Amino acid sequence: MNARVRALLIDFFGTLAEVDDERSYLEDVAAGLSSVLGVSSDKSLEYFMEARRLANAVREASLAEITVDGQAALITALAGGDWRSVRAVLVNAMLNHLVPVDRSPEFLMWASSRFKTAIISNITCRCYVEEFLRRVGASVDVLVTSDVVRYRKPHRAMFRIALKRLGVRPEEAVMVGDDDVDLGARALGILTVVIGDKVRGDLNFSSLAEFRRWLEEAG
Repeated sequence: MNARVRALLIDFFGTLAEVDDERSYLEDVAAGLSSVLGVSSDKSLEYFMEARRLANAVREASLAEITVDGQAALITALAGGDWRSVRAVLVNAMLNHLVPVDRSPEFLMWASSRFKTAIISNITCRCYVEEFLRRVGASVDVLVTSDVVRYRKPHRAMFRIALKRLGVRPEEAVMVGDDDVDLGARALGILTVVIGDKVRGDLNFSSLAEFRRWLEEAG
């Protein structure tokens, strides 16, 4: 690995973690919302999906983040009820279904012992990343999450904040992700690595394990 690379900027959803089963997750959301809203599971799921649609429309149009608080507020605007109770349902459902992508904890612990590391995530609650790290026993130097920054990747602010907090220049960092939003790092001169074949990065690898082998061989 070229000695000038000092930092790895790592995506969260799809790269390090994922929802274990989308159908089961939605069933848990519907059941929880049904309880706090006093409506059927089918109706509560309708409210959730409509709030998700509205939030995604804002995100796509502006790159502004709608946090889990905002999602809860949208649901209660549609259905009534207490937004804090709705928020608790959303957070608990996600945490109950959040699991590591294959061997991501091992990769993260290895990477953090050799490079400066940051997780850069489009996410509605930083609590998901924090709880994931606690569960797998890993840590990173910096967390940059869209619920705090209020903008989402590929907005340059997400990458600039990570570089500044890590104290590295763009040419000293590598962005590791799985989606086209992660390619926004290119605008700052950061090398992009994509895990999988959804999009083409500067480099593509089939898995984090393969990327790790490349780093070790190049180093």
